[in-house]
Amino acid sequence: MSLKREKSWAWVLFPLSLAVLLAAWEALIIWVEVPIYILPPPSAIVGSLMEIVTSKLLYQNAAVTLLETVCGFALSVVFGIFFAVLITESRICERILYPYFAALQSMPKVAIAPLVVIWFGFGLSSKIVLAALLAFFPMLVNAVEGLRAADPGRLKLMHALDASRWQTLRHVRLPYAMPFFLAGIELAGIYAMLGALVGEFVGAQKGIGYWLMAMNMNVDTSGSFALLVLLALYGVVLQAGIGRIRRRTLFWAQPAGRMRPGARQ
Repeated sequence: MSLKREKSWAWVLFPLSLAVLLAAWEALIIWVEVPIYILPPPSAIVGSLMEIVTSKLLYQNAAVTLLETVCGFALSVVFGIFFAVLITESRICERILYPYFAALQSMPKVAIAPLVVIWFGFGLSSKIVLAALLAFFPMLVNAVEGLRAADPGRLKLMHALDASRWQTLRHVRLPYAMPFFLAGIELAGIYAMLGALVGEFVGAQKGIGYWLMAMNMNVDTSGSFALLVLLALYGVVLQAGIGRIRRRTLFWAQPAGRMRPGARQ
């Protein structure tokens, strides 16, 4: 099967499988007679989703959560790459810093979220900090692995040419690390959203997380599912966007066995 035909089938199979899943879900709810407050049928979720999309509350709350996510995401990327460079360029920094970062990552963020809210207040600052904390470690790990993935032969060549660390970093390590950076950015974008939501769960007056908690307290299960659908769409759009950027900018890093449609085999 040609690559073009495989892509066309992929576009068909996903919506087909989704339609089958939703139809089976709807039929099962009707057959078993599950109360709507326990598990709503897809038709009720779609109705709630339409109400949410046409409501001004969505844009007011989404703007707050998006701002928290973007700020936390930006901090995680900047500090993740900065500390990754320190760790890869200095054994001393690696031995000192990495244990602290590993310990911080092992702490459940839900447990430390109340402390962050107490320290930074109920405003945007605490949510931005939580978003950055959750997104930092995935970005750091990918950046470290990327900077260490440089071709040893090129590194030896730069050393033979008496190149400085900055020149080696700029001309060898960073180009090899770009695919890893994009993978880390993709994860950081998702984890930043989760961190912002965790902060809104603990204490907030606006945001998607605050709105979701209010719906749960009011036993609006279909509305909660509708908000979860919007959050899932965010992840799908982010992944597709990062994948498109990777294909556009890092075409040289595509797998060797992949060929363009119509190429001779």
